Amino acid sequence: MSLDMHSDTHMHSTYSDGSTTIAAMAEAAFKKGFTTIAITDHVPLPFDTRYAMKMEQMAAYRKEIGRVNQIYEGRMAVKTGLEIEYIPEHKDWLASIASMDWDLTIASVHTLVVGSTPCLVNGNGTEFHTCLGKNFNHDITALCRAYYQTLQEAVQTGWFDIVGHLDVLKKYNTDNQFFNETDTWYQELVEDALDVIRDQKMKLEINMGAMAHPIGIPYPSPWIVKTAQKKGIALVMGSDAHRPEAIGQDFDRIQDMLT
Repeated sequence: MSLDMHSDTHMHSTYSDGSTTIAAMAEAAFKKGFTTIAITDHVPLPFDTRYAMKMEQMAAYRKEIGRVNQIYEGRMAVKTGLEIEYIPEHKDWLASIASMDWDLTIASVHTLVVGSTPCLVNGNGTEFHTCLGKNFNHDITALCRAYYQTLQEAVQTGWFDIVGHLDVLKKYNTDNQFFNETDTWYQELVEDALDVIRDQKMKLEINMGAMAHPIGIPYPSPWIVKTAQKKGIALVMGSDAHRPEAIGQDFDRIQDMLT
């Protein structure tokens, strides 16, 4: 398997929910030997969140990445990226942002909307349990189907370069308390999503930030990565780092997980 271990295509700064500046993230990545990184703060949204960038910060964000990229010119590429949380109900808002000139865009699904009520599948444990109970009446199959349907819709927009943390809805699925990844219905959902990713010629992120989450294995699971490889889907590494020390974290463990 060919994986560029000197590239980290997913990290955040204080423009969204990261702990430090773009310059500090770049400096840490350079000291760790990275040759390419992408700053991918969370897309501005038309409602308040605790994690998204503000729309009025967008110009400064892009300018700052460009400034930092010039500092490392010829030594490390610092790409202007964005993690775009796809929410169908706000598609027009997101389309205008996605159409800007980005070096790299990540498609992610954090929020599902049932009726008119949004809920987080990639929040904290309480938020996930609330989403499953209040929005999906404790039907994990329905939640998973809604998640992967939304992800497929995101991929089919053609806006994106990379699919981020594909199976993040397993974040709290320790000891298979919600579902079993070996179940046929679940594997079919994943296979269908991978087929759409392949057909759109998008890349799939191996997100090692999941190693620090309750589930403790990458997004996506190793069996999904292997299936993606068989389908000819290109793979990229992402730490989803929100602090300098997390850049490239656990990248050295992925090869053993896939053998």
